[in-house]
Amino acid sequence: MRRRTQASVAVALGVVVVVVAGMLLGPALRPDPSQPRSGPGDASGDWRRVGHDAREGWRPKAADLPRFKGSPGPVRVRDDLPLPTNRWYSGMVFGETAQPVFAVPLAVQATPGGVTVGLPRVTASTTTIAGPFVPELELGLRTDGFTAERGDPVSVVSTYRSAGRAVGRLLLAEGWPYGGYTALRDQVVDVPAGLTRREGGRWWSVDVGGTTYGLAVAAEDGSRQSVRPSGGTVRLAAGQSLLVFAGPDSQTAAALAEGAVPVRGTSVSYDQGGARTRTRIVYRTAGGRPTVVAAMPHHRLTAGVDGVGTVESIYGPLRLFRGRALTTAVRTVHPKGTLDLRSLTDADRTQLRSQVEQDATEVLEGPAPPTDTYFGGKALHRLAQLSSVARAVGAERTADQLRARVVDELDAWLDRTGGCPADATRCFGYDTAFGGVVGRAPSFGSEEFNDHHFHYGYFLAAAGIVGRQEPDLLERWRPTLTALAEDIASPVTDRLIPALRNFDPYTGHSWASGTSPFADGNNQESSSEAITAWNGLALWAGADGNDRLAEQATWQLSLEAASAKSYWLEPENLPEEYQHGFASLNWGGKRDWATWFSPEPSAILGIQLIPMPPVFEEVGATPERVRANVEEATADGFDVEFGDYLTMYLAMADPERALAAGRELPDSAIDDGNTRSYLLAWLLRQARSG
Repeated sequence: MRRRTQASVAVALGVVVVVVAGMLLGPALRPDPSQPRSGPGDASGDWRRVGHDAREGWRPKAADLPRFKGSPGPVRVRDDLPLPTNRWYSGMVFGETAQPVFAVPLAVQATPGGVTVGLPRVTASTTTIAGPFVPELELGLRTDGFTAERGDPVSVVSTYRSAGRAVGRLLLAEGWPYGGYTALRDQVVDVPAGLTRREGGRWWSVDVGGTTYGLAVAAEDGSRQSVRPSGGTVRLAAGQSLLVFAGPDSQTAAALAEGAVPVRGTSVSYDQGGARTRTRIVYRTAGGRPTVVAAMPHHRLTAGVDGVGTVESIYGPLRLFRGRALTTAVRTVHPKGTLDLRSLTDADRTQLRSQVEQDATEVLEGPAPPTDTYFGGKALHRLAQLSSVARAVGAERTADQLRARVVDELDAWLDRTGGCPADATRCFGYDTAFGGVVGRAPSFGSEEFNDHHFHYGYFLAAAGIVGRQEPDLLERWRPTLTALAEDIASPVTDRLIPALRNFDPYTGHSWASGTSPFADGNNQESSSEAITAWNGLALWAGADGNDRLAEQATWQLSLEAASAKSYWLEPENLPEEYQHGFASLNWGGKRDWATWFSPEPSAILGIQLIPMPPVFEEVGATPERVRANVEEATADGFDVEFGDYLTMYLAMADPERALAAGRELPDSAIDDGNTRSYLLAWLLRQARSG
């Protein structure tokens, strides 16, 4: 979450998300012939696991940075783990009181003495699509607290205790339409009254507000066992699991009852073959038995999937199918750092060179760039792009001057050979309390681990653009840039850093809040800056020769781009009551046509475009959706906040109109992360490439 201009800082509120660390993302994934295929094609391919071997070629550098210490407040995380931030379940483990979390499709609230679940019911207004947590079925445990023991980006396991003794473990996972509680010792669990016996006692149900909730018990090997509630309780022996689930009708609930098998965790791997990037999430079930998995709208499944129903969500219908793996594919988006201006005419180049000289004078003779990690990084990216445009149109001397300025600024931030003086603000350090990298001059709650991917993506992209074929620069910056990359995208959890801090392989996008202290779950506002983050990571890793990390970043970039279109810029399945064509602020439990910093329509769309990096061309856009979105955001014309990005976005559908509008934009409509030169270069490229 963030506000995009310095003038709007005062109205911003910080947001945070939490990751529960402590577990590798899983062993290498191989095709499992015993399981039905659940995605496009088969499971063969060059699968890369997100796990310890993915770190080959780069080592943790966070320990080499200066030491800081933040204040995370109360946490429910095992003591020897780094505090994992920016997860869908962060609100469960940070703060005085655990917040509800949205495991999709269930919403769950863990309390010291139990677990409450609800299947969100979707409603809509003109500006919001809501599926809030509604507590409808409660399991009472004879416990006094819980602690997250291990987790990965898709699942989390928490241990419940009574008087300091471990009593049971709760597993929640995205895409798994159950909550699973496994007893570590014989015990009694309080269950709702009025349960109805189903299938001879193989499961029990209760209807609440039109939703059918079910309870089933499984043995340690995953086999189903009869449930025998008595006096509002269920007795569990050590090793048995109690599973709770919910369907919109009794038929769906019955199908879920058949798949009520304990899950012990999840594993993630990816494969990039040809034009498609595939992701495979395996739900590690007891005994390898099939369960039921929920697919979101952006998950493309093949016709052979064994479907068992649908469940509504704020993102549209979730498809339920039998299996224990979710394999999906999206179009591969390759990283791109600079605009290709070869199609420009001689007249275009002459005009651009003149504009470059004006912008360069303003930049080189103007005030020093900001020293906080957001605006500081944004300014560096602006300089790097201006330098690349200057080079592309033949303004070599100016390009050299701009490049020298970028290098000087990056040196100030990244070259730690001289340490980090006490009075230095352009400095990164390792936060020993949170377990991650922070800047000495934070912004928008970055000291609480908000928005790190937004901030650090700018630094990585700038370094990747100016550092290509410059081994001396890359070597000088490598320790700090590795720490930044590790903070937001480490492929493994270790004692210093959680894995994939910001990125969620199930939803296909990132989460921005560090500790997520919200009843609506975690959130992300600027999908475009998330795209910029993974593009920047891929650019730097590629320039530095780290092919494995560049491949991982391209996987993240491709998923983030697909979800940005599916859920932010070009969403489908929008309710009739919702009177807009896009969403700007997506949460676990709602979607808003809003921002954290402005109610203006131009800002609501513009925050999905900033900084319009060259890779946005590769992301692509549907012309009719672009026109409709821009029309909604520019009722008062283009002389508005982010008018430059709105014009550049329009060029992807109507380049001539956009070029004419862009030529008329006043300086007030040019964002502080942009220049008129880059704006004009983008518009001319679109117009001349059509």
